[in-house]
Amino acid sequence: MDKYVFSPKQKDVIYTTINNKLGFINISEGSVRSGKTFSFNLAWIIYVLQSPHDKFLMSGESTDSLYRNVIGDIIYILGKNRATYQDSAKGGAQLVIHFDDKTKICYCRGANKVNDEGKIRGITVGGWYADEITLHHEIFTKQALSRMSLFGAKAFWTTNPDTPTHYIKTQYIDKAERNGYCHWHFTLDDNLSLPEEYKENLKNAFQGVFYDRFIRGLWIPADGLIYDCFNDSLIVPVVQRDYEEYYVSCDYGTQNATVFLFWGLCRGIWYLIDEYYYSGRDSDTQKDDEQYYKDMDKFIDGRPIQAIIIDPSAASYIIYIRNKGKYRALKANNAVLKGIRQTASCLHRGIFRFNKCCKHTFLEFASYRWDTKATDRGEDKPLKQDDHVMDAIRYFTATVVMRNRKPYDDSVYNKGGSTRITDEINTLLKYENVF
Repeated sequence: MDKYVFSPKQKDVIYTTINNKLGFINISEGSVRSGKTFSFNLAWIIYVLQSPHDKFLMSGESTDSLYRNVIGDIIYILGKNRATYQDSAKGGAQLVIHFDDKTKICYCRGANKVNDEGKIRGITVGGWYADEITLHHEIFTKQALSRMSLFGAKAFWTTNPDTPTHYIKTQYIDKAERNGYCHWHFTLDDNLSLPEEYKENLKNAFQGVFYDRFIRGLWIPADGLIYDCFNDSLIVPVVQRDYEEYYVSCDYGTQNATVFLFWGLCRGIWYLIDEYYYSGRDSDTQKDDEQYYKDMDKFIDGRPIQAIIIDPSAASYIIYIRNKGKYRALKANNAVLKGIRQTASCLHRGIFRFNKCCKHTFLEFASYRWDTKATDRGEDKPLKQDDHVMDAIRYFTATVVMRNRKPYDDSVYNKGGSTRITDEINTLLKYENVF
């Protein structure tokens, strides 16, 4: 196989696996793109092929993210003749590995909802790979550990850092040495294939708490202002520009405020041209779908918008707009933390500008904070007050701005480009010519 330059920490993961010195739980955590997942993908292949058992569990925040982060690499490493992914409504998803005369089945499950643990009740497995373990519901984690009752079963967990009060940190990482678990902390320097240009791209993709966690690899709490990178340099005069396309994003409320944000793209920069803000609670008069539609139509003022990006919970208003037939209404991507991270990246990279007239927008940027009570519980949540403009910005960012854009340039780094293992997998298992 083509040579891959392993770092000392990656070598330690592989050697520990080959020499059967793993703990009951084995945790790889740290910076993004630090090589932690790739080394655990290799270690998992070795573990599964060496195991006397033939049934295993693999889980992620969702099966889609599990495939993207782990399964795709495993299929690439082993080749499609040795690893196949199957998904059926009846049996669920599974990765089937054929090697020599061995057949290994890995049940693949999503794990971020409280009822996901029901998907693994009754199974017995010889090992468990959990990708992004901090995004797993605690009940699923405990249920999965109880499923590992076969002799010698081991758990492999990967994750980026989270809040220091997260249950994975307090119950497992902090107690790793005491309980005999293996724990590796990875930084960007532990991936020897990263060019300096790529590292700079990564660093520019994250801000605030996300920079500390995903780049520095620190377990720190989310507190203070969420968008501390917002400043006056992003506020621009109201002038005529040659906009290439327009969108409106909407956060919809009855008693809570309803917000329309009018966006225009000019020379690669998205400008917030204008805002509409109406609070039924503050005005003592609530508006219905028809009234908000008339306000929105007046707000758009005949300009050719591509679509209206709407809070997905505003089902009746979405239907009302679609029935009118004048505008295209799209349900927004409402992944909160991912959307906040993407918005912070866009602010930092100068992708957004805001016209001076957007007063409510500036007020919310100055007050949008992390919920410290949620942080104390081990959760990352924004404080749910005066956040309607912030939600509308997040909807637009996640649904339009980032739809075909990666938060960093991936073209300079193909993590699997020179790591394919075909007939040489036996050599890997025999320790030869690997490092």
